[in-house]
Amino acid sequence: MRVIEVFFPVVVVLVLAWTGTFNVCVAEERRVETPGELQAVCKEANPGDLIVLGGETWLDVRLKIRLAGSAEKPVTIRSEATWSGDSSFEMIGKHVVLDGFVFKDGGLSSGHVLRIRGSHCRVTRCVIENYNPEERSTRYQWLSLLGHHHRVDHCRFSGQNHSGCTVVVWLEEDGQTEVGKHRIEQNHFLNRPRGDGNGFETIRIGTSEHSMKSAECVVSDNLFQNCDGEVELISNKSCGNVYEGNTIIGCAGALTLRHGNDCRVLENLILGDGDENSGGIRVVGEGHQIVGNHIQGVGDRIDGAIALSAGVVNAELHQHAQVRNVLIDRNRLIGNAGEEIVWGHGKGTHQRTLMPLDVTVKNTTRFGPLLIQRIRPVDVGPTAKDGGG
Repeated sequence: MRVIEVFFPVVVVLVLAWTGTFNVCVAEERRVETPGELQAVCKEANPGDLIVLGGETWLDVRLKIRLAGSAEKPVTIRSEATWSGDSSFEMIGKHVVLDGFVFKDGGLSSGHVLRIRGSHCRVTRCVIENYNPEERSTRYQWLSLLGHHHRVDHCRFSGQNHSGCTVVVWLEEDGQTEVGKHRIEQNHFLNRPRGDGNGFETIRIGTSEHSMKSAECVVSDNLFQNCDGEVELISNKSCGNVYEGNTIIGCAGALTLRHGNDCRVLENLILGDGDENSGGIRVVGEGHQIVGNHIQGVGDRIDGAIALSAGVVNAELHQHAQVRNVLIDRNRLIGNAGEEIVWGHGKGTHQRTLMPLDVTVKNTTRFGPLLIQRIRPVDVGPTAKDGGG
């Protein structure tokens, strides 16, 4: 009897322990064929689930989805279908991965092709290609990032010919106390024809109105080819961002620190590739570091390889702030049109009278090998290998 009395409680404990495991949510792969099925599945999705969008083409589909995974087990939506026509997708959530979405040969009248809100979401191996309206003046964004801590990687953005940014970071999300801190890395941007004014940027981080906010975004290891939309190829309009290791080839524009302070432009490879409208790096504002960049064969779009803008006295947010306390170090400048470093670019226009102040320039070289191009066209899109977590 004593043996039974000892053994029985142990059995009960073991049964309870095993029973408890049956209540743990097990990640599932769920396949859907229609937008309605996707919306239904998203309402039941658990952390770690994989949702696969089947079919050949999703035409004229506009979806807004809410989802939440976890840091250890994100929810992944993988699209095998191509999106076209008047299709767009908005994700609101946390720890969600959008994988392999292809938007091709369609176009919108306004809004955003892809819009990501919330935090800690990832857009990977996606493509937006030739997604243009009938009129080039029609403005919408291809990829908009709101919230904080998103990642965009191994994507291709090709053939945008209309007004609007290719990728834009917004810093004015309602109800968000934290914004920015995104990573835009290892993507391919290409074949954007020249626009007819402002609003044709390839990447923009922030707006003039919110340009004194700290965004702390990282734009790294991307490849830009023939992106000619406007003079601001990359338009920085916020503080604390890093632009590192990007390759820019034959683009009729410049990496432009237009508004905001304390940004770092590090070890980028910028090649004019015969485009007389190509540019290097343009600087406005305070506390920036321009270090270790290779600029070769660029045209005179900004009058030289590195342009330090003239500023406005008591500049408002939309004007040119004075360049102050900037470090320019270890840059390699080879065979560029115009001056190596332009002091007071734009002086005398639009009330711009203030020359750059407290700028340190040192260790400039005029020869040497090219930096390594860090991303290749085969590294992006749905067929690319996973770039990691």
